[in-house]
Amino acid sequence: MQTVLQLHVPPKPDPIPPGSPPGDLPVDPDTDEPDVDLPPLSPPVKEIVPPKDI
Repeated sequence: MQTVLQLHVPPKPDPIPPGSPPGDLPVDPDTDEPDVDLPPLSPPVKEIVPPKDI
């Protein structure tokens, strides 16, 4: 039996209009604020130090 794999290929982005300076990519104004409220970062976990052999 043969398994068929289908890969998702995203659509090509809109072409950059001529006359735009190099590296000037269009940016959506909504991208600077995430839609999901992320929980605050937890404090760092104390590293476990292995006991020293005497």
